[in-house]
Amino acid sequence: MDVETVKYVRKPLFVDAVRITANNFDAIAGWCQGEVLRDEMPGKGIIKKYIKVRVHNPKNVRQTKAFVGDWVLYTERGYKVYTNKAFHASFDPIPRSLTLNEAIETARAEAVANGEAIETELAPGITQTIPTPPPG
Repeated sequence: MDVETVKYVRKPLFVDAVRITANNFDAIAGWCQGEVLRDEMPGKGIIKKYIKVRVHNPKNVRQTKAFVGDWVLYTERGYKVYTNKAFHASFDPIPRSLTLNEAIETARAEAVANGEAIETELAPGITQTIPTPPPG
């Protein structure tokens, strides 16, 4: 008997994410309605401050603790905590959309860099072509 498989791709998960720093620690705690707590490391006398985040379906206690360097994410299901390594292994930034003016300026800069002419519409139906000098 032959088994026929079909390829699937996992649906993208869009998140709002912020990395915790010493400077934004309290602001992030407020943003995610977290509670600032401290963990004492036995035998070391070190106390680490963290944000206890109400996480939807955590797999372990660490996934509810956000330390400096971690990422706090918000999804349609709630908040999640990722270490920096896990975050970068799982997520890529979404490119920011350019405004119309930014897109025009980018296109002009590319045209100049490539020695291409730039065409500008002065009024509906009236254009002006400006040749650009070759680079170098």
